[in-house]
Amino acid sequence: MHTRFDDQQEETADQELARRLQQPTAVQSTGSYSPCAGLNAVNIVKTDFESRDQCYVFDVAACAELTSLAVSLSNNTIKLYTARGSGGIAYVGELSGHTDTISELSFAGAEAPHALYSSSADGTVRGWDSRTGQQAESFSAGHRKLWSFSLSGHHLVAGSDGQIIFWDKRTGKQCGAFTDTHAEDVTQVKFCQSRLLSGSVDGLISVFDVANGFDEDDGFLAALNIDNSVSRIGLYGLQSEKLWCLSHTETLHLWEWAAACDEESSGGQGMLGEDRNTRASLTQAASLTPGADPLGPALDYLISCAYTSTNNQLMLLAGNNQGAVGCFPVVEPSSPGGVCSFEGPRALLSGAHDSVVRSVLILVLSSVAERMLGWFSGLSSPQLVASRRQQSINPTSELTALFQERTAHAADNHHTERVIN
Repeated sequence: MHTRFDDQQEETADQELARRLQQPTAVQSTGSYSPCAGLNAVNIVKTDFESRDQCYVFDVAACAELTSLAVSLSNNTIKLYTARGSGGIAYVGELSGHTDTISELSFAGAEAPHALYSSSADGTVRGWDSRTGQQAESFSAGHRKLWSFSLSGHHLVAGSDGQIIFWDKRTGKQCGAFTDTHAEDVTQVKFCQSRLLSGSVDGLISVFDVANGFDEDDGFLAALNIDNSVSRIGLYGLQSEKLWCLSHTETLHLWEWAAACDEESSGGQGMLGEDRNTRASLTQAASLTPGADPLGPALDYLISCAYTSTNNQLMLLAGNNQGAVGCFPVVEPSSPGGVCSFEGPRALLSGAHDSVVRSVLILVLSSVAERMLGWFSGLSSPQLVASRRQQSINPTSELTALFQERTAHAADNHHTERVIN
């Protein structure tokens, strides 16, 4: 692993942080929605602290205990950070091995909190031990680029160029492949208990039953046609029975994927709704929300969705090219297949970034407070930002020193919930 920041580098980052946090954020108190909650940045960490190491951030993942962060960068490396008191984030080291773009990053889960996995266009999924900084596993697809992966017990699945590939983690060998389902790149794969979902540039999201093995024909259950290239998918609902999808043309699609697998209904049923003009809809919602001025003049891109089970709410995160991000509640249409709508942003992250924000991770501590981690990159100054709630719609949701302490000791806090993008 690489060495930690030296004192001079850390002092420079702290000086820049102080300067950035002193810059005021404009707030205007007019509109028809409830005021959105501002998020005040409490820490900014530069990821390219050496001039020869200039890069930008792709993705970030948190371990189940919420004590470690992993950040994938445009130079094909991963940097590790650990949480420390008062909202701090300390650099630990760097993981090197991938030779092409890292496409996805994820910790294994509570059963193996130190196991980190990453997929790459170099044709590998690699497993890392975040305690030692060493590569522990490697699964190769040969010359095929890998765009996504998912873990379930002893098995690993990844999406490639028109194929879905499976490995047995115990042996490190391939144990199956689906070659006929998708005609183009498989950009998303997700295990959900005995089900597997895959999304592709061909516009289809396919669902399989893999309880009895990886048989493409026997396991096929349904194909959801969004008629658009699939960029990201995720599950939501109290039983994870629903699915959200963002397309490469930045449209939003919602499906009851479990209902689509009902043998008594015709294939492809279960569409909840969609919005094929999502950015315009969000821009309008932001324009009617007091305090959301930094999101103007328009939302330029969609980031991801996040789901909170405490209030059964799906949120869509979107940002502008000036580095502001809004968190918008998604309203499902009253009739299946209708147009989705959005409430005004519940939270606003602004003033810390000045370029595109690529990802946001939300951690919710039940009815106590909210902490949002955002990461972005401008080529000259990629940063990882920790933010906290500055004001709240709910007057009982206050961010205090107690909240910071609970975050630092999340492994002992049973009412802490991780919201997965």
